[in-house]
Amino acid sequence: MLTRERYLTLLNEYGTRDNPTELTFVQEVTLQELTKLFHCTERNVKLIVRKLEDEELIRWHPGRGRGIRSQIEFRVRRDEFLLEYAKRLVDKGEYQTAFEILNQNEQDQEILEQFIKWLNGKFGCSEEPISSTNCIDLFRLPVYRPPLTLDPANLIYGFDAHLTRQIFDRLVQYDSDQNSMVVPMIAHHWDSNQDATEWVFHLRKGVRFHHKRELTAEDVVFTFNRLRERSLHNWLLMTMDRIEAINPYTVKIHLKQPNWLLPRMLCSATAAILPADLVSQNEEMFWKLPIGTGAFRLTHWSANQINLSVNTEYFLGRAYLDAVEIVILPEDIPGSSRLKWEKLIDNEARFPTKPENDWNRVEGLWKNCSLITWNRNKTGPQQSLSFRQAVNLIIDRTKLIHDEQQEFPARSFPRDPSFASGTFRYDRDAALQLLRESGYDGTPLILVTPDHLYEDAEWFAEQCDSIGISIEINCVTNNICASEDIGPEADCMLTCLSFADDEVCQLETYLQRQCHIYQHMEHNLRKWIYEIIKDILATPSMEERSALFQQIEFRLHDEAQFLFLVHRKVSTYVHPSIRGLGINRLGWMDFKDIWLTSPICDCS
Repeated sequence: MLTRERYLTLLNEYGTRDNPTELTFVQEVTLQELTKLFHCTERNVKLIVRKLEDEELIRWHPGRGRGIRSQIEFRVRRDEFLLEYAKRLVDKGEYQTAFEILNQNEQDQEILEQFIKWLNGKFGCSEEPISSTNCIDLFRLPVYRPPLTLDPANLIYGFDAHLTRQIFDRLVQYDSDQNSMVVPMIAHHWDSNQDATEWVFHLRKGVRFHHKRELTAEDVVFTFNRLRERSLHNWLLMTMDRIEAINPYTVKIHLKQPNWLLPRMLCSATAAILPADLVSQNEEMFWKLPIGTGAFRLTHWSANQINLSVNTEYFLGRAYLDAVEIVILPEDIPGSSRLKWEKLIDNEARFPTKPENDWNRVEGLWKNCSLITWNRNKTGPQQSLSFRQAVNLIIDRTKLIHDEQQEFPARSFPRDPSFASGTFRYDRDAALQLLRESGYDGTPLILVTPDHLYEDAEWFAEQCDSIGISIEINCVTNNICASEDIGPEADCMLTCLSFADDEVCQLETYLQRQCHIYQHMEHNLRKWIYEIIKDILATPSMEERSALFQQIEFRLHDEAQFLFLVHRKVSTYVHPSIRGLGINRLGWMDFKDIWLTSPICDCS
């Protein structure tokens, strides 16, 4: 690849960008000029020239005689070379570099569009040859934001949680398809005493980590103690007093107060069980390539891609796929150019794509909610209830759905199908009256939002501007948005929350100290919610718990703490030969269940 980098250097120095399709051209040069260009000796320049000739990129015509300059004959057109160079980088797994090269060296988008069209065929499910007689079933998909962490104890984003679920397992899992039940995973059985202050979990035998060691009760004890002491999610074990290993396959958890939701809470991705030996030995090294018991093991993690290989000894049954390759692409690829896969089309509702007629459509509602949260711990217009109510009335959710092709308006955290768009009040006159009552003086409010929600933030700012409210948008990266410092600095934040498990995710929203929603609630509201949550945990009836959760939501509505926007619909078109693909509660595809019914490549 170094030789191609040098050819590109020559093109940039001597070639013309006005006519990149010119077949060949000749440039007069001297060896002295090339030593300066390549920052090397004349001897090394001659070696470089010879290598460029060997790869048929140039012809070198040495100047003979006094005053006769040497000539370079460029043999590969600029556009042809850039496209071929980018493809070679992709074949080496250097996706980010390929896009950087194309963006740096072309003013127009023609070559980039050709490259993206070629890249289409690289994604989706396929049978990839690994030898002359064998193939593997590979699922390759693009993402536009890399994971922030794969440490279950510090998860913030839905994609990160989805990846950890492929690599790690929990004691139990929540199955919304089975009457919303908690079902066995690492633990095959569990029970509690009469008041739910002691819980015993019985572990399966033969569950092995990817480094082949059997999982035991000591791993569970280590994981839960770590989760309680060193985690963003220590709220998950807020009721735990202590945990003990009764024997290698039994753990007992002693609680400080009743908690009927403990098994449900342990379904969270943050409660994934870690190998105590490896984490204790060198934790920093462990998280560079973490090991779990999941259906897939992590084999590669870089800025360009993440590779997963099937765990052939998985205790819940081997996955049908042999490997998953997650390619991390630049975030700034325009929506209109985002990849429409040849074998599988990832189609969020905002980028509709019509596939071939025989393709199957898989549809699901990602249980997420986009919302504005008001910082009531910072001075500013947002301290006024009338102001917050005014903003709520100026948001025309019907228009938002039409503009953004979102599917459902949001009135609460998990989607309630009974809330039709007609039940949402839009009243400009009432909003203006409330704004006058608030005494708003035109002070700009700082709205912080992650980069990928910028268009939604702009739309919100336009709605506010229509009644004279000034919004200054501060777009930040996911890393910055996840930091503890950014929330308190904002007057308001636009965020999107994922709800894989309804009750548990609502608890997280109210209790996770780094969550911006928690940071923005004033002290008395937090304290009141905490007391309600203690009652929720002590209540065995789901119906009664739901009523308590509603008490919290009603107060949040009354105080206009949040401004709910939309729930997003996710749909995917699938090639007929691909089966088992569905959209899970995190809005992603469960890799374990995907399989192929017929060959997509010829391995013979």
